[in-house]
Amino acid sequence: MASPAISTLILSSSLGAVITSLTMSPLDVIKVRSQVVSEQVVAGKKPSVVVVHNGLQTCLVPRPEKCQITNSLLISGRNIVRTEGIGGLYRGLAATLVQSIPNVILYYSCYDTLRSWGKEGGQKGLLNYIGNSALLAGGAARVVSTSIVSPLELVRTRQMNSTVPTSMVAEFKSIIEVGGVAGLWRGARVTLARDVPFSAVYWVVVEGVRNSEGVREWGSGMMGGKFLTSLLSGAAGGVVASLISTPMDVIKTRQQVNLSLNGKANQGIIKMMSNIYEKEGIGGLWRGNSARLARVVPSCAIMLGTFEGFKILLSERDGKD
Repeated sequence: MASPAISTLILSSSLGAVITSLTMSPLDVIKVRSQVVSEQVVAGKKPSVVVVHNGLQTCLVPRPEKCQITNSLLISGRNIVRTEGIGGLYRGLAATLVQSIPNVILYYSCYDTLRSWGKEGGQKGLLNYIGNSALLAGGAARVVSTSIVSPLELVRTRQMNSTVPTSMVAEFKSIIEVGGVAGLWRGARVTLARDVPFSAVYWVVVEGVRNSEGVREWGSGMMGGKFLTSLLSGAAGGVVASLISTPMDVIKTRQQVNLSLNGKANQGIIKMMSNIYEKEGIGGLWRGNSARLARVVPSCAIMLGTFEGFKILLSERDGKD
């Protein structure tokens, strides 16, 4: 089977990115907030009293020994809507779209092309070797896409954590003023440390599931079967890869949200991981994991399903033309 045209890969991945971003953005906002809030609570000063207002009167009560942080997706989402309106759940959506479309185009097109080269044997040496391995092709594709769009990921993360609307231009200016142009790649190393293993594991699971005998036979017929096969394998890959990479996601989020920008990460990956473990326990490294799973698993399923589905439709259209 010939490789799909580049235009088909670009259009398929773009449509998948838009659909995924629009449906999953609220869960991404909740995930970012939940990963950052515990650090803010730990670092904040403990007041002796807390002001309580019930709508009728205001009073002072002794501060609680412990600040309760909710891990409930529904409660977190309700709290955001209550204080910021429904728009709060779509904070940073413009940056998400601007970031995700080129990111997904680069990522999926690169992976698909590498795998096609590997299967067809059209390339020699290293490219052919990488293309024959889902693990290497997935990792290589992610290195390319993440390195290029890292500044947009930084802006998107900071917008999602903000409780007031900020423009992308204002965020870019703020970052450059404090950290210089290099500040735009703040958290890039930990993003790569999160995304490259994620992608490598993800594609190994995806290829393993959709190439298993039962699934391959089920999805070999009509387009609907191939679409459902992609949904299933994408979800399976998302579960495994997400569980493995969540600690790096927590560190990435905290590095990028940190307001004391100085052009460098305040702490290295190992140092920050150690501090989180000491202050918050092992659970701190999986902070926001439920929100991340709730977002990543359907995102992976929707993205792979729409990408493969549109790729089939567009390839058939091109064949008829």
